Amino acid sequence: MDVVNAILKPVAETLMEPVKKHLGYIISSTKHVRDMSNKMRELNATRHAEEDHLDRNIRTRLEISDQLEEVEKIDAKVKTLPSDVTACCSLKIKHEVGREALKLIVEIESATRQHSLITWTDHPIPLGKVDSMKKASSSTASTDYNDFQSREKTFTQALKALEPNNASHMIALCGMGGVGKTTMMQRLKKVVKQNRMFSYMVEAVIGEKTDPIAIQQAVADYLRIELKESTKPARADKLREWFKANSGEGKNKFLVILDDVWQSVDLEDIGLSPFPNQGVDFKVLLTSRDEHVCTVMGVGSNSILNVGLLIEAEAQSLFQQFVETSEPELHKIGEDIVRKCCGLPIAIKTMACTLRNKRKDAWKDALSRIEHYDLRNVAPKVFETSYHNLHDKETKSVFLMCGLFPEDFNIPTEELMRYGWGLKIFDRVYTFIKARNRINTCIERLVQTNLLIESDDVGCVKMHDLVRAFVLGMYSEVEHASVVNHGNMPRWTENDTTDSCKAISLTCESMSGNIPGDFKFPNLTILKLMHGDKSLRFPQDFYEGMEKLQVISYDKMKYPMLPLSPQCSTNLRVLHLHECSLKMFDCSCIGNMANVEVLSFANSGIEMLPSTIGNLKKLRLLDLTDCHGLHITHGVFNNLVKLEELYMGFSDRPDQTRGNISMTDVSYNELAECSKGLSALEFQFFENNAQPNNMSFGKLKRFKISMGCTLYGGSDYFKKTYPVQNTLKLVTNKGELLDSRMNELFVETEMLCLSVDDMNDLGDVCVKSSRSPQPSVFKILRVFVVSKCVELRYLFTIGVAKDLSNLEHLEVDSCNNMEQLICIENAGKETITLLKLKILSLSGLPKLSGLCQNVNKLELPQLIELKLKGIPGFTCIYPQNKLETSSLLKEEVVIPKLETLQIDEMENLKEIWHYKVSNGERVKLRKIEVSNCDKLVNLFPHNPMSLLHHLEELEVKKCGSIESLFNIDLDCVDAIGEEDNMRSLRNIKVKNSWKLREVWCIKGENNSCPLVSGFQAVESISIESCKRFRNVFTPTTTNFNMGALLEISIDDCGEYMENEKSEKSSQEQEQTDILSEEVKLQAVTDTISNVVFTSCLIHSFYNNLRKLNLEKYGGVEVVFEIESSTSRELVTTYHKQQQQQQPIFPNLEELYLYYMDNMSHVWKCNNWNKFLQQSESPFHNLTTIHMSDCKSIKYLFSPLMAELLSNLKRINIDECDGIEEIVSKRDDVDEEMTTSTHSSTILFPHLDSLTLFRLDNLKCIGGGGAFLDRFKFSQAGVVCWSLCQYSREIEIRSCHALSSVIPCYASGQMQKLRVLKIERCKGVKEVFETQGISSNKNNKSGCDEGNDEIPRVNSIIMLPNLMILEISKCGSLEHIFTFSALESLRQLEELMILDCGSMKVIVKEEHASSSSSSKEAVVFPRLKSIKLFNLPELEGFFLGMNEFRWPSLAYVVIKNCPQMTVFAPGGSTAPMLKHIHTALGKHSLGESGLNFHNVAHRQTPFPSLHGAISCPVTTEGMRWSFHNLIELDVGCNRDVKKIIPSSEMLQLQKLEKIHVRYCHVLEEVFETALESATTTTTVFNLPNLRHVELKVVSALRYIWKSNRWTVFDFPNLTRVDIRGCERLEHVFTSSMVGSLLQLQELHIWDCYHMEEIIVKDTNVDVEADEESDGKTNEIVLPCLKSLTLDWLPCLKGFSLGKEDFSFPLLDTLEINNCPEITTFTKGNSATPRLKEIETSFGSFFVAETDINSFIKIKQKVPLADC
Repeated sequence: MDVVNAILKPVAETLMEPVKKHLGYIISSTKHVRDMSNKMRELNATRHAEEDHLDRNIRTRLEISDQLEEVEKIDAKVKTLPSDVTACCSLKIKHEVGREALKLIVEIESATRQHSLITWTDHPIPLGKVDSMKKASSSTASTDYNDFQSREKTFTQALKALEPNNASHMIALCGMGGVGKTTMMQRLKKVVKQNRMFSYMVEAVIGEKTDPIAIQQAVADYLRIELKESTKPARADKLREWFKANSGEGKNKFLVILDDVWQSVDLEDIGLSPFPNQGVDFKVLLTSRDEHVCTVMGVGSNSILNVGLLIEAEAQSLFQQFVETSEPELHKIGEDIVRKCCGLPIAIKTMACTLRNKRKDAWKDALSRIEHYDLRNVAPKVFETSYHNLHDKETKSVFLMCGLFPEDFNIPTEELMRYGWGLKIFDRVYTFIKARNRINTCIERLVQTNLLIESDDVGCVKMHDLVRAFVLGMYSEVEHASVVNHGNMPRWTENDTTDSCKAISLTCESMSGNIPGDFKFPNLTILKLMHGDKSLRFPQDFYEGMEKLQVISYDKMKYPMLPLSPQCSTNLRVLHLHECSLKMFDCSCIGNMANVEVLSFANSGIEMLPSTIGNLKKLRLLDLTDCHGLHITHGVFNNLVKLEELYMGFSDRPDQTRGNISMTDVSYNELAECSKGLSALEFQFFENNAQPNNMSFGKLKRFKISMGCTLYGGSDYFKKTYPVQNTLKLVTNKGELLDSRMNELFVETEMLCLSVDDMNDLGDVCVKSSRSPQPSVFKILRVFVVSKCVELRYLFTIGVAKDLSNLEHLEVDSCNNMEQLICIENAGKETITLLKLKILSLSGLPKLSGLCQNVNKLELPQLIELKLKGIPGFTCIYPQNKLETSSLLKEEVVIPKLETLQIDEMENLKEIWHYKVSNGERVKLRKIEVSNCDKLVNLFPHNPMSLLHHLEELEVKKCGSIESLFNIDLDCVDAIGEEDNMRSLRNIKVKNSWKLREVWCIKGENNSCPLVSGFQAVESISIESCKRFRNVFTPTTTNFNMGALLEISIDDCGEYMENEKSEKSSQEQEQTDILSEEVKLQAVTDTISNVVFTSCLIHSFYNNLRKLNLEKYGGVEVVFEIESSTSRELVTTYHKQQQQQQPIFPNLEELYLYYMDNMSHVWKCNNWNKFLQQSESPFHNLTTIHMSDCKSIKYLFSPLMAELLSNLKRINIDECDGIEEIVSKRDDVDEEMTTSTHSSTILFPHLDSLTLFRLDNLKCIGGGGAFLDRFKFSQAGVVCWSLCQYSREIEIRSCHALSSVIPCYASGQMQKLRVLKIERCKGVKEVFETQGISSNKNNKSGCDEGNDEIPRVNSIIMLPNLMILEISKCGSLEHIFTFSALESLRQLEELMILDCGSMKVIVKEEHASSSSSSKEAVVFPRLKSIKLFNLPELEGFFLGMNEFRWPSLAYVVIKNCPQMTVFAPGGSTAPMLKHIHTALGKHSLGESGLNFHNVAHRQTPFPSLHGAISCPVTTEGMRWSFHNLIELDVGCNRDVKKIIPSSEMLQLQKLEKIHVRYCHVLEEVFETALESATTTTTVFNLPNLRHVELKVVSALRYIWKSNRWTVFDFPNLTRVDIRGCERLEHVFTSSMVGSLLQLQELHIWDCYHMEEIIVKDTNVDVEADEESDGKTNEIVLPCLKSLTLDWLPCLKGFSLGKEDFSFPLLDTLEINNCPEITTFTKGNSATPRLKEIETSFGSFFVAETDINSFIKIKQKVPLADC
């Protein structure tokens, strides 16, 4: 018995464990629910604290954290559980609730931990990212462009080519300059963006001079990528990494627009492959004048679309758009002018704009000027005509000035004004205010004449490239002689020098070296230089002879050159130093430029504004915008007696390391005195000692001033929408505001942001006036933001409200006591109209009772956007009648044009409209967004049709009481039937609304209106995290017209469908036949919740559905149910007739199925014969199937279904544990139909890729179906098939149950296969099956489960188009090909085999081969690379005696193949192969090539590092050893301690590069030589070593260690990069330095024990350190240009010996995070070309001091902090 007890006791305990667990759910259910609620409450409190930050980031288009969404999902789950189960008697319910509550506690605790780690970023959303909620329109028309009928075909072709399912990878719009290519491109861009065809869109204007760096920067700007790299390849790699990281595994699509391409652009430069299907899904749209350039770039001939000239009628119509005339003669002249413009749009528009409002003589003159010119020359002549018609000299001068800027540049009008001021082009203009007025007048005239184009950037204009070419042509004339070059200009040329030159404008980016000093420009008036790096150097006498120079403008110049001699700056009036590196730069010489009137340091790194600036007695404008960290010394403002304008604001967030502009108290007093004469001021009284009390604002006409906050942020956000000039942002109290007298500026303010905590109403802070009536204080106010005014009860009095005639944007936030916006004490007949108000935002107003009470009418005629948040006092938005008191927008509020309504956190809101509202005429809403309204029950009234006329987007989030979006009563016959068919609703999106059950709730029995047309424009439906949601469509919605529906997405829904299924008694079932039609349909609805599209829905009106996304859709077992009689019979006869006429999903293109745990079938059909006979091409446009993490499904589709998918391109299945085969006929019962149909069908003609990942039970890919059962008895020629034989690319990973990939019956028919990749398939023994197939008739899948063999259709493996083959980590695989397969591999280009432990040969001999065939030469004509890695059993590529020829082979890698003694015994010929790569690296190849043979000695010719204790085992007799090593390349090795043994170091004569990475136990690269018996010193000379790169070699102690027997010599070493070598203490010894004559770059990072870079040899006597005459030795590094020392916490100095150092070419030095450094060298250090030292704190100018002195100065601020 004891024995029995001993056995049973642990068994019983084991069995009791789950019982205890489940009992615990019941017993502790109340406790679990209580704990869950408490923890959720804490998590919600944390979440709410972050939501304000979230809202701000969304409003200002900043990146947001997605972790808050996870909290919302958890919260939705919590709300589904009852809050109290104490009184519940059901043990089942208690068990379920207790279990779910315990699960949720774990989720909540995890989310709380994650939530605490949320870091908010202020990174803007990339400009190129397409907003997922943008309006999606199927319309392609646009009123913004000239849509010419003759071009519509081209436009349509281009738009179609851009569609995702179109094969075109690159599309080009070609045509001559000015024909309208860019205009059409912009139109395409707009439509593509509206339709959300791409996730990201980037655009780059290329221009005549192709500059890869500029193109990279343009792409980076759109993607918000910071490119710090300087070289083109490094920048391309960073862009490539970004594209891959953001590709979403192919989900995200990119559109790259390249405008105005003159020369071929290499897509590799922007990180993209020129070939499609390389991991990033993108298309390229380019415009060019040259079709050949497009062809070179890879655009197919069918994708080059010509944008032709306008036909006669279109040309005349375009002309008439800009100029109208009723006079017959003028009309005739106009027609002749248009004809001479030859249909060129830019010429037609320019002539029309020029002749507008001109007399007849001007028209005749214009015609005479162009009548003798043909198409090639007409455009310049048109521009010349327009130019001469400008008449006034000022406008002409401004026009010519615009030509000084680079092509497609956004030209700032402020810069033009300043240049014009300096050049004195404005006649009788004496103030900057008037100068701006004049420049704006000139620009307006130029835009009207089409010589300039308005820019998207506020305050800028642009110039068409043809117009700019005309201007540059005029520069060649003596009168306007100028030198302008913004392309690739490697050096100055003598041709650019001319005595008549008046203007120079150059981009110096490509220039290098010194600017010659013998170029003289005696008549130069303006010098504009841009983008000059530190290599650009000016001669000291550069300005000599330029006495007439009036304007100097440097933009983004590293070292700008300033005129030092007063005579060179006598006439200088304008000096611009924009974005220039001026740290520690001596600007005191500027004080000698006595006549300067405009001085700008905007965005520059200047640190000190010297007092000598005060010498500029004539200075009138000083611009210090964005000069972070600038300190202004006293004496500057005191003497600037003529200063009119001062700009000291910030357009972006202040640099945290440098902060605000600082001044002394004396300087502030000087500024206050100076302010008396200012007419323009930008300044922030924040984070400095400045006080506004002493300032004078009386003369200000232009200003941007903040108090208590920064200027950046809100104003920057608004400036894109409202180009305001005068801005006030005030965060203060009433007393400080009144004392500052800043309220005097209200009358001139356009944007006002107020946060005054003790303000009762606006009258408290307005200027008091004794005049009656009061003056209009806010007459020009356009933007008004009021926040955190806790005492404010109302905002406006009626008098103030009536004066707000220009107010466009009103925002009120967090005013806890506000009751109404406008206060009227006595009820009356007042009508208040805010004429221009467009946006009204109200948030955080808990006591708000209305917009305006006691008013007859409040009119908001232009209001288009209303935002409401945190206003609890209302239960509805729109009133039912005049007596309604609980609505926000009462009857007296008139908003006729409201388009956007956003509602958030309206805790008492129950409905937007009353459910009985029947007329929505006054509602023109286009977008409704509702979130966080838990009491909201009804979105729309019971007949919502009248509200859908204009509504385009509907978004609902976190509304816990909504059960359906639309409640439709079919009994409202009149209301529905009388509506027209014009509906606009396009997008429906619902998220985290846990009670939502359906989109439409249909009531009533009236079916007299057979088709509900209110939703015919809906394009997208998205339902996410709605646990009770059942299905988008039910039988009750089959009479809906959904003809425009393009996309359905259901994510994380239906979790509780199973729990909510009612159990009906037999009595209820018997009553079903007497129920009404409505109840019948509802009964069907309740029974089909496990099917997405039942047979009664599958024929409905979904003809245009293109994308279906189902994710975590609980309870769903079938996606498409075909021909199921049970549910179909319940649909009305009328619906049957209508549906049978409809094809089944004819346009569905993409199908995504994720985490569908209960799904057993994608397609399920009970009657294939009927289905195939009645259906017309169902699913024939389906191109993409992606299925992931679906645990129950066993196969994807049947052979019959496969026949229908004729356009299928991509199949991707991953982590579906139940999948046994991809194609199976196990559920097909119509075998006869199968045979008859399949024999005449070509399957998968377009299949591009088949990807299978982690399918643990996949036994075969499948295909042949019934054919395989009959194959054993068939005659030759019977068709068999497998899915894999139709794919162009096959990728199979981690499918361990597969024994082979390609079935034997398909291996002879792999005509399309180009790429085959197999990884981690442990069970695969053959890639291409050779063992036959099963004849088991019961095996319907066609998988090989038996031993009976049948003959193959084709006994030879045929792979005629295979280009890439990669196989890795398949441990059972012994070979790849049989010898007979080699003949077909004529297209093979890449072969890679790695980590296959059983692999013996790549090509297996076939013993049945004849003797003649065994001697045949094998040719691989296209094979370029062979990579064989980690194949421990590999004996050779092929062990037969055939000769191999490799005419294209250029790259061979053989690593860690210890048993490989021969490549091919019969010999190999590879004329292109020059090198071979082994575990050591890259070796040079001798004449024998791959013909090595060491079988007799069983000695591998390939050295291996694996298993080595110290050094790799090698001998001199081995073919691949150190003597022919060119590049040492060792990575990711955890065994080797020393790489190069001392005995081999003399063999390294060919070594060029050392690259060692991630070798964690490596101690020495070069083994230290042991003590020799002789006293001879061995010099190890590495004559060809040029580059050393060590990365994360944490145990490395020495790279090379010299001693008295060993000396290293590196005569050609040019670059050393060392990172993450923690134990390394030095790099070179003093004995090595003498050989470093070619060293140019030395970069060291993250070496925590590094103390010196150059250390003294241990064997050198101290006394020998000095020469006999007592002088210190000097060490010269003659070529060192760049030195980086970063994160070296123990570094004490570069060298601590007594030697002097000379670095004659060193111009870049970075020292970051080196806290222990006390000196650079103990001796002197000469660095004649070094001007600055870069630290993490910034750049420091050191031109006048040496490095040692700089370090001593900075010891007080350690470089660790720098």
